This record gives sequence, structure tokens and C-alpha cells, in this order.
Amino acid sequence: MIVTLIVFLGWIVSVCLHEFGHAIVAYWGGDKTVKDKGYLTLNPLKYTDVSLSLVLPIVFLLIGGIALPGGAVYINHSLIRNRWWESAMSAAGPAATLLVALLISVPFRLMNPPDSLENSFNIEALDQQTLSFQTHLTTQDQLWLALAFLGLLEVAGAVLNLLPIPSLDGFGIIEPWLPPSLQQQAKKFGRYGFLVLFALLWFVPTANAAFWGFVFGLSHQLGIPALLSGQGALVFRQGSWLPLVVLVATIAIGQRLNPQTRVQTDQTKDLQRAIAHSEQAVQAHPDQPRFWYQRGQLLLDDHQYEAAEAAFHKAIQLQPDADTWHLRGIALLFMGQYEHAIAAFDETLHLQSDQALAWVHRGRAQRGLQRFEDEIADYDQALALDPENANIWCDRGLAHYHLSQYEAAIDNFDRAAFLEPSAWQAWYLKGLALVPQEEYARAMRCYDHALDLRADATQTWIAKGSVLLQLQDFESAIASYNQALSLEPENATAVYNKACTYSLQGQNAIALETLDQALQLDSQASRLAASDVDLDPLRSLPEFQQLLARYTAQDSEAPPPANGVK
Repeated sequence: MIVTLIVFLGWIVSVCLHEFGHAIVAYWGGDKTVKDKGYLTLNPLKYTDVSLSLVLPIVFLLIGGIALPGGAVYINHSLIRNRWWESAMSAAGPAATLLVALLISVPFRLMNPPDSLENSFNIEALDQQTLSFQTHLTTQDQLWLALAFLGLLEVAGAVLNLLPIPSLDGFGIIEPWLPPSLQQQAKKFGRYGFLVLFALLWFVPTANAAFWGFVFGLSHQLGIPALLSGQGALVFRQGSWLPLVVLVATIAIGQRLNPQTRVQTDQTKDLQRAIAHSEQAVQAHPDQPRFWYQRGQLLLDDHQYEAAEAAFHKAIQLQPDADTWHLRGIALLFMGQYEHAIAAFDETLHLQSDQALAWVHRGRAQRGLQRFEDEIADYDQALALDPENANIWCDRGLAHYHLSQYEAAIDNFDRAAFLEPSAWQAWYLKGLALVPQEEYARAMRCYDHALDLRADATQTWIAKGSVLLQLQDFESAIASYNQALSLEPENATAVYNKACTYSLQGQNAIALETLDQALQLDSQASRLAASDVDLDPLRSLPEFQQLLARYTAQDSEAPPPANGVK
């Protein structure tokens, strides 16, 4: 039983390291979401996959094989920066497994297992001798057998994963370099790759002999005795069912206690339940301002801004205070009632003049009214109270940007990045400010740095695509817009910009089709399309004129779309 437990626990640790290898390289390569998913924690439950962790081990055990669990991490490949990182991410898992195998081989190189282990077995009758042999094993003997078999499994796992078969890491290493058509075919049949491999190893003796012959040979090169590995495998099989049962129970309980897929739904239900309770509270105690205040907070969290503003208004009527006025101003700000929001923030500051955040929100209301000079003045008041706040410096820089004061804007964004090096918005906004000055190379560096900090920022991918479009690097621009659309499939700006890129490439048919998709998402873009020079190659086409006329008629009174980043 000692051999079985050591191999099981060792294998689980190695699976965690394997999946951690994938996750950490994916994190470095641009997919920051792996951190939120818990993949950087080395927690086995985070890597649990029903098929790999439960179903396949049970199947292997029932057919007389070795029942060991697997794991899985789910990477957002659209966030990975380039093909090199894709390949490195796939290679990182087997590399971690090989590293574990190397570490396990160290004791065999530095110390010699007892000779009694190898001499106690008749190689011709291993299966018959295993049970009686176990009764004579010391704890030290079982440790050696466990290490030998675990080392063999690590080598087998690494070799298996490096095979260039769809769904395995070996194919993941080469997949980014294959033609797109071949990649699509591989994805179509990828789900069957593991089953085909299993069938080959189980039902084709030559394939099985070749695979295990290579694995035993590589293990021997590492210093792990083949005979001890075989002995360890036989001892392990005798008791592998019990740890598997424990493992299945643990995973099932862990998933019940850690239901990741239901967290967001549960939070939404909790919020709705709290809102319902708050309604009962204000009905039971209509003269208590704290119940109205709490109800307003919940409605604000649920984006019910008009109802939240009404609740805060009622609380103010009963007992005005700075916090309630502030939250009422925020609700009005979201409602687009900027003058009323400014009035609410004025009341806040009259009651509590040192609220830096109230000055910030007042400035944002000024932005809504396009009073950019007044906006800067409000941020100056906020910075007098909180001079080290990077977000305020970003807001101040954005006001300068709207005034076309690009150097001043860049200075503010630099200040924000200095105060908070992880503030991706500062680098993104600095890139925006560099574009009007035609400093495209610097802008690209800013966008790349912003994406290093947060790879799932859709607007950064769009802005980067726009610079690539200016540089006439059309293929890279399309790739950047596709990254944005993988994050937000219905982002009208990204679709519109793709249409412009296809237009400049002379691909009229796909440009018209893509432009139609963009106008379906946002008919106001027809105003921009009417004068956009990037669409000039399409302008003489009857299809373009009909398309534009159709959507212009649908939205003839709508204001033109913002043209900050096209």
C-alpha cells in the first residue's frame, strides 16, 4: 500500500506541475485570465477535469491498466501574443513532467537501491510472486519501488504528450505553424486523437512494444532501473483501486464545495434576493433613511440606475448626508444627466469637502458636457487631496487629449504609469495620444506593453489594429481586430475597422460583407462610412451605395459615432 500511495500522491503533484507549466507560460504569453481561474495556485482541484480526472482512470482500472488521474487547464488562445508563445505554452507541460522525472532519477544516481530488491524477483514469474513478495518488503524497499515506477510514469507521460497527435501537447507545439486549413481539420478530429492513441497502444502489440521500449530505454538513460520500475508497477496494481476511490470522492466533494461554474449565477441570485428583501424593508420602515440607502446601493450594483437614484433621493429627503448625495450623483452620471450629477456632487462637497472621489466624478460629468477645461480643474482639486492616485492622472490626461493637448496628456499618462506600473490603461491612453502625432512606433510599444499587463482589453487590440492599418500592415491589423472580436464578438468598431482593412486590400466582396455586419451592429456607423477615405475603393460600387442608403435611412436623425479610434 505504501507504493500505491506514494505513486498516487506523486503523480497528482506532477499533474499539478504539468498544468501549472502550461498556465504560467500562458500567463506570461498574454492570457492573464489563468490567474483568475486559479491555475497558478497548484491546487489539484483547479485542474480537475471530469473525463481526465475521473472517467479515464476508472476505465483504465476496469480493463486492467494503471488508474491515474489527469488534469486540464483551459487557455484563451486568442489572448496569446504570438505563435512562439503558443508553442512554448504547449511545450511547458511536458517540460515540467520531464523535470519531475529528472528529479526522481537523482536518488538512483547518487545512491544504490538494495541488491535484495533485484535478486528477490524471478523475472519469468513476476505476476505470481508479487503478492508474496510484498510481505517481505521493508519500507525502504517500497520507497525505492515507488520512485522507480513513478519515474517511469513521468517519462511515459512526457513521451506520450510529445507525440504530434491532435489533443496532445506535441501537436500543440507545431499547430501554430501549420496552415489554417490544416489547423481546422485537426481541431475537427482532435477529440478523437486520444482515443486513437489509446487504441493503438492497447490493441496493436508492435505499437505498444515500441512505445514502452522507448520509455524504458529513456528511463534507463536517466538512471532508473527497468526491473525496479516493473516490480513497482506490479506492486502498485495490487492496491490501486483504493486510492482511486478516495480520489474520486475527494474530487466530487471538492467540486461541490468549489463550484466555479455557478459562482456568477449564485452572485446574481444573491443580489436579486437582497434587492427583494430591501423592498420589504423600505415598505416596513419607510421613514428609515438607512433602508433606502441600502436599497439604492443594491440597485446601483444591479445597474438599475433610475430606481437607485429614486432610492437615494428618498434617503436624502429623510436625512441628507455626503455619501448619499455622492451615490445619487453617480446614478445620475450613469443616466447621462450630467448637470444634475454635478449638482449632486456639489452637495456632497458642501457637506464633506475632502472627498477626492467626488471631485473625480464631478470631472467626469464635466466630460459628458464636453467642458474639458472645467474637467481638468476638478481633477486638480482631486489631486490636491490624493496626489498619488494613478487613475486621477489618467482621467486628467484624457481631458488634455480631448483638448488636443497631446504632450500634456502624455505627461499625465507617464505620471500614472510611474505611480502604478501595472496600470495598463495608462499605457493604452498614452498610445492614443501618440497616434495624432504620427509616432506610430512609440504607440505600438505602448499598446504592446498595455497588452502585456492586460491581454483581454478589447479597446487596446482595436487601437493596435488602427496603428497597423496606418502602417499598411493589413494582415497584422486583421489579426489584431480578430483578437478584439474573440473577446467581444459583437464589437461594431472592430468589425467596421476590418471592413476598412479589406477595402484597402482591394478585397471588395468581403469588405462589403464585413461592413454590412458592422452596420447591423451599429447603424450610426453609416455616418462615418459616408466620408471614410478607407472605404473610397468601395464608393463607386452600387452595392456600397445601396448598403449605405439602407442604413442611413434607418438612422437619419442619429448623431455621428465617436471617431477617436476608428
